[in-house]
Amino acid sequence: MKRRAASQRGIRWRLGGIAAGLAPAAARVLVVPAGGWLARHDLGSAREPRLERARDAARGRLLALGAGLLAAGALAFTARNVALSRERRLTGRCARAVEQLGSEELDVRIGGIRVLERVARDAPAYHPAVIEMLAAFIRERSHPQWPHPDPGGQAGEPSLRPDVQAAMTAVGRRLAERDTGPVDLARADLTGADLTGADLTGADLSGARLTGADLTGADLTGASLADTDLTGADLTLTDLTRAELTGALWPQGRPVPAGWTRHAGSGQLIPAGADAEKTAANQARG
Repeated sequence: MKRRAASQRGIRWRLGGIAAGLAPAAARVLVVPAGGWLARHDLGSAREPRLERARDAARGRLLALGAGLLAAGALAFTARNVALSRERRLTGRCARAVEQLGSEELDVRIGGIRVLERVARDAPAYHPAVIEMLAAFIRERSHPQWPHPDPGGQAGEPSLRPDVQAAMTAVGRRLAERDTGPVDLARADLTGADLTGADLTGADLSGARLTGADLTGADLTGASLADTDLTGADLTLTDLTRAELTGALWPQGRPVPAGWTRHAGSGQLIPAGADAEKTAANQARG
């Protein structure tokens, strides 16, 4: 494959060299007759000395035009080569980063996540695919939680894996205006995640575990939090405008968002108002 690509590049460069070598001859063949025609067209039956001067002037204009067109063509050719080279570099960086995500080494996986985040920022066209890959990584790698042994050798409280936290941080500070769809984090286990200030606008977190997560100042505008476990989560200054909260387990002691009420039996949120009892009955049957 590499030899074939190199052969194709060589053919393109040889063709470019041939074209550059033939350009002066082609210009002479075209410009000399065209200059004479323009001179005769402008001066009609004028005498020879004047006609010759007009020919020279016309040829000069045509040569200048040809040189400009040749320069523009060379510039376009160079720009295309630069764009293709950049595209190949980005593709290579993505491929290597994806390989790193499957590494057995934690540091290597985190390195791949950081490379993908930079690619998403540097190349808007790559943004949706990169965020989709990171979201898939989070969903798959967040189960089970990361065990941290204490100094005595006993297993500590489960917490979010460092590589999953790195991926969540990258997703949380992405440029949301480049999204082409919601970030799919449904059923991810984000227990104890640090999502301070994260931008999760429109994200799908339905059925996810956010137990003990720090969502201070996070933007969850329009996000789906249906059936999400928010027990013990810090929701200080969290923006939940238009968020879907049906069935969410709300932290004890925190005021319920406007438009929602806590079901007396299950403790899950249901829409406030006339349909609250019907929603609660549906939840009980489910």
